[in-house]
Amino acid sequence: MKYGKIRPVSHITGEIGVEILKRKIPQEWVVREYHPDYGIDLSIEIFTAYMDDYITSGEHLLFQVKSTKNLTKKIIEIPPRVNVEKGNHTIDGELISMEVVTFPIDTGLLSVVEKMGSAVPVILAVVDITTEAIYFVCLNDYIEKIVVPDDPDYTHYQTKTVCLPTKNCINGEAGIRMLEWYAKRPKLYALFNKINYQKSELNYYYGQQLIDIAQHFLKILLRYDAWDAGYYFPIMTDMREEIEFYLSHGFTKDAERRNEQLIAKGIDIDNEMCEATWCADLVPIRYANIIQGIHQLWEKLDTIDGIFEESCKEAFLPTYMGAKISNT
Repeated sequence: MKYGKIRPVSHITGEIGVEILKRKIPQEWVVREYHPDYGIDLSIEIFTAYMDDYITSGEHLLFQVKSTKNLTKKIIEIPPRVNVEKGNHTIDGELISMEVVTFPIDTGLLSVVEKMGSAVPVILAVVDITTEAIYFVCLNDYIEKIVVPDDPDYTHYQTKTVCLPTKNCINGEAGIRMLEWYAKRPKLYALFNKINYQKSELNYYYGQQLIDIAQHFLKILLRYDAWDAGYYFPIMTDMREEIEFYLSHGFTKDAERRNEQLIAKGIDIDNEMCEATWCADLVPIRYANIIQGIHQLWEKLDTIDGIFEESCKEAFLPTYMGAKISNT
């Protein structure tokens, strides 16, 4: 019998998987491995082209990497969402088929990721070291949208089988774009938080003060490095255009539309006076619409995070909504 320290095959397989992942991501991205690791194997910092070099984007991803020679694929049937808005549990739609790979994950890891919340994505990457295919899913969203609703007591078990859609494959440009989308999440959450704060603060201003503070607030919002997420989340592009329009014209598109409609009816909006919310005295209709437009603009901005929570966090998940999004 030979005596000595054992090097488990699982360690070798795991290292091979990490090396495959490193080869599949852009060379300019920086990978940092954690030793020892307690659920997070490595972090990746995103760099983008800048002149003849690359510049950090300030975007990061955390990874848990699993490797295997025996990857299991299967077709699952996903039921439609329950329509709770109708006041009952009727179900709309038909089953959707989706191909996934399955992998057992220690529930201790899932618990750690759940504690982290949603702001910093943790990506589970399952590497087939035979074909070098890498499938992934955002564990934060998977836990929130699938694990907890189906089994809130999942920590009572040692492992939980996770289904990763085969469309979520890092091999290729589409997979890299998905990872970039997840890396932008902290910036999006920071922007959502600032919008919510500004919306509340605007309630303390009236008239010209409101106009002045709105200009200041919107300039601050444009400094946030989250607006290019419009590539993945089109409403971001629309809202940025709304902000830029206001800063260029001094009124919103909605205010302009309302004023034009009134002018078409023959109303003198510069001399016709009215009472309006957020105005201390009687003011011309044009001015009232400008003031109202400011609050309506923040109402629009404040809907972005709701859309993100309702729809975007299910993108690339094996859920009914995720399947619908991936098929569009």
